[in-house]
Amino acid sequence: MLTAERTEHRTSVAERLDRRPIVIYAGGVALAVAVYFVNLSAGLDFDLDEVMYALAGQNVATDGSVSWGSQPTTVHPPLHFLLIGAWTLLSGSAHGDLVGAILHARQLGAFFSVLTVLMVGLLARRYAVGRGAAARTWIVAGAMVLATFDGFLVRFGRTGLIEPTAIFVGLLVVYLSLRLRNATSPVYLGVVGVVSGLALLVKEPLIFTIVVPALAGLLERDWAYLRRSLAALLIGLLVWGTFPLWAVVNGAGGWWWSEHDTSLNRLAGFLQVSGLNRSGVSSAGVFGDTFTMYLSGYLIFSIGAAGLLIAAYRGGLFHRRRLGRQAAGLVAFGVVSYGFLAYCVLLGQANEQLTVYSAAPAVLLSVLAWGRPTPRAAIVACALAALVGVTTWTTDVVLTRDDATIRMGRYLATHNACSPVNATGNAMRWAPALTANHVYAFTDGPTALNAGLHLFLLSPKDSRLRYGNSSPELDTWVRTRGRPVLQLPSRRYERIELWSVPGPSVVTGEQCGNDRPPVSAQASSTRFLVLLAALIICLAAALYAWSIVRDRPDGDDA
Repeated sequence: MLTAERTEHRTSVAERLDRRPIVIYAGGVALAVAVYFVNLSAGLDFDLDEVMYALAGQNVATDGSVSWGSQPTTVHPPLHFLLIGAWTLLSGSAHGDLVGAILHARQLGAFFSVLTVLMVGLLARRYAVGRGAAARTWIVAGAMVLATFDGFLVRFGRTGLIEPTAIFVGLLVVYLSLRLRNATSPVYLGVVGVVSGLALLVKEPLIFTIVVPALAGLLERDWAYLRRSLAALLIGLLVWGTFPLWAVVNGAGGWWWSEHDTSLNRLAGFLQVSGLNRSGVSSAGVFGDTFTMYLSGYLIFSIGAAGLLIAAYRGGLFHRRRLGRQAAGLVAFGVVSYGFLAYCVLLGQANEQLTVYSAAPAVLLSVLAWGRPTPRAAIVACALAALVGVTTWTTDVVLTRDDATIRMGRYLATHNACSPVNATGNAMRWAPALTANHVYAFTDGPTALNAGLHLFLLSPKDSRLRYGNSSPELDTWVRTRGRPVLQLPSRRYERIELWSVPGPSVVTGEQCGNDRPPVSAQASSTRFLVLLAALIICLAAALYAWSIVRDRPDGDDA
């Protein structure tokens, strides 16, 4: 009797919350804010991409140049770097040291990560139309909790990388396509099409997200919606076209194509430079190095994959039946996301940066795909994934010191100022931290020793995975001939070690510190913004004119 009363009370509370969903959203956002506040304060180690992106942001803010070197930044579109540039101006880090700019860029990443949690909640409620009030409440709350503690989303949410921005914008496209489903064609095309283009101008692999509405229309066999979705996709590609046009206008069209030729080869799997499929690197080792960190994410992927199969079967996909609106949207999102993930694992790069794009769809499938009522096994599995996420976040973030790079830089500045250092991984990654030492990136020990270097930085993880100039051969050479000076634990790099190898005298007059890379004169951020604004204004004017003509009564004459 008491158990029944408690169940009835919980159901009553859930139904009341369903009538005020803003309370659920506010609670989920508050939890995410608390988690990412801890994330930002607990992790100080950074990687090469964060250095380059923060440098590009500073160059945008100070020189109006979307670059981190002498050439324009065309391996990725400019929009995220413009956001970083604006944020560095607002945060006061535009003219500061690069480490400070990296930490400020992470605030932007955390902001978009919190918005991602909110967007997951909004999508969960949108897909849960037709469910009972109490069920919707638990679905939305569960989705937001899983998104907050998903290992992949947590990992990238504490960085200054593109992924947090890109994941949010991709989800925004899917949400707007659902929200504006019944809007007029000019409104749908203007909003969904332009936002799709902006998504591609953040990160181009989002093409695998912005096709979701079109696939949903196909599964639903709603040919009118399919045509609208394809038209919105074409508008998105048109907006993306400002990217190559910008490169050509700046005189960097050849460089743009060179960078994208490399990117296409990486996407196709012809060029393997990261992830599980690299030659000379153990796939099991790559997977094992991050298994604990991403464990909750792997669990959510597994639950979501099972949910996708069930949703597809219940919806009638395997029987070639027309899917309902909610089922079509959810299955389309899952098919595209898991299809892209499977392709990357089997043939493509299979790296963290591409895997994370499937994390949010997996969360949605985990809580939504089971029909009514949700099986107890699915509820237990989701609760277990959330518990694992909380546990690994506590052990890997809250209880782990992750500042070895900064500490090593301080040690060298105090004890070995102006002594050249051979980096582990990449010289550019170390340059912001080693303010009193010039950084080199020799790939073999004898050459470095003959150049007058005695200090070598090592990371077992860098050496094992052959990041940058690191390799097992260089690692073995240093350990065989040198002596250890300092060893610091690092969650991100396993350990960072300083070794000294005896050899010829150090050449005098060595540079203390490192020069800032040059700024490209062919990467005007102003020109990009002008081109983008002009195109959007032209699209808006054309769609507005269409709406006027479309709504004009048949009997009107000029």
